[in-house]
Amino acid sequence: MEDLILTIDAGTGSVRAIIFNLKGEVVARSYRKNNLYQEHFNWAVQKPEEIFENIIQVCNSVSKDIKSGKLIGWTISTYYHSLLLLDKDNRPITDILTWADLRANKEAEIIKERYGGFNIYKKTGCPVHPMYPLSKVLWFLENEPELRDFKVATAKDYLVYRLFGERIIDETTASTLGFLNIHSLKWDEDVIGIVGLKPKHLPEILPTTHIIDGKKLKVDIPQLKSIPFILGAGDGALSSLGMGAIEEKDVGIMVGTSGAVRTFSAKPILDERQRIWNYYFTKGLWLIGGAINNGGITLRWVRDTLYQDLVTEGERLGIDPYDLITKLAEKSPVGSKGLIILPFLTGERNPYWNDKAQGTIIGLGLSHTREDITRAFMESVCYRLYSVYSALRDLFSVENFNEIRAGGGFSRSKLWLQIMSDIFGKELIVPTLEENTSLGAMVLVGVALNIFDSLKKAKELVKIREGVKPDMKNHLLYERLYDLYMDAYWTLSSIFERLYDIKKDLT
Repeated sequence: MEDLILTIDAGTGSVRAIIFNLKGEVVARSYRKNNLYQEHFNWAVQKPEEIFENIIQVCNSVSKDIKSGKLIGWTISTYYHSLLLLDKDNRPITDILTWADLRANKEAEIIKERYGGFNIYKKTGCPVHPMYPLSKVLWFLENEPELRDFKVATAKDYLVYRLFGERIIDETTASTLGFLNIHSLKWDEDVIGIVGLKPKHLPEILPTTHIIDGKKLKVDIPQLKSIPFILGAGDGALSSLGMGAIEEKDVGIMVGTSGAVRTFSAKPILDERQRIWNYYFTKGLWLIGGAINNGGITLRWVRDTLYQDLVTEGERLGIDPYDLITKLAEKSPVGSKGLIILPFLTGERNPYWNDKAQGTIIGLGLSHTREDITRAFMESVCYRLYSVYSALRDLFSVENFNEIRAGGGFSRSKLWLQIMSDIFGKELIVPTLEENTSLGAMVLVGVALNIFDSLKKAKELVKIREGVKPDMKNHLLYERLYDLYMDAYWTLSSIFERLYDIKKDLT
């Protein structure tokens, strides 16, 4: 009877449960859609009870699909930068504010001016930005003053508390809040003091490999009773691990709802220009990189706005409408007939941390079609990721990294992969499994249970689907378009700020 490991990935768009054997092969899957509520300008929240119920359902569902084998461990990963407040009895008194919630714009500016953004960045590895919980806690203090007696939680540690009754958080998730000192790996009392917090208001920090006795499980999931639970980590680091990008100067690029470019380092590396963040992962490894808000979410906007006919057709034929949409985008030539899009539908993070950036289409003419707009959006996401990659290359003072691995939902599209390879001018190594975060979580569980000697086991377990090589003729054209894209961004920065203020007044 083979040993099995269950991983739960609670993402922005869904909760996914995957059971692996120790060869990294998928034995069973279950999936539940998550709702994202955006009822106010710049708000993006989720309901903690909905996420918790989805986790219970996928756990019960996937466990029933085990035909043979036995579970020996399980874990949960969540997205980074989430925040919810709890009362004295650890009950939620707010929704979960996700990474896409940028309501704390004014508060981020206040913190930068009063306390020095770079001083905070040097301690935490997190630039001051409305995405991070530091600014969001200040927003609550200023806008909901009745919330004075509260505890701070993330989606991850709240779920662990509901499952096991313990207020604990893994080092990785803690490091992405803007509260953790990345040098001491403790809550930085000066930083949390900015918003009147003390360590007692935050969960206890424990290693990612910390094991909770399965007998402590407080909910009715019979198959998991007595199965060891490994505290685990957040999705970003696990995504790179699950691609096999675990060696120093390997690069992992992910595009899901958002997108990211990441590498690992044996020491913290900080950027004088704060273009890049620095989070602690585990076992003496720091995750260095940058993330963008506008990854696959831009193609979702294109689908919902321009392709309702294909959504209907896809439902009728049982075909993913994205497959139909990207097939049409192949009709548009390289460069989308000179169409340039700044894809800032939800502000932006790295490398310039401009939450006021606005989506913009440049060069639109009567000859352009929806296929051109679709391809231009796909190209624009790759421009965004290339700007992060360029900042990372500057920081490491290298012309080339060892290898670039690409994963996430976008890797289903051969067109999107080719566009990225052409823009970067580099070969992309594409793993077979799209759910890189889940495989990374499985490897971490294996290390925690002493089944695998090290995290480098991921390199062995990851199966490669293909390598995508660049067309250098296309690369030369993309270099010219990328220069225009960057010039357009800087030229429009002041316009973005003025338009942001007007849009805020109109809501």
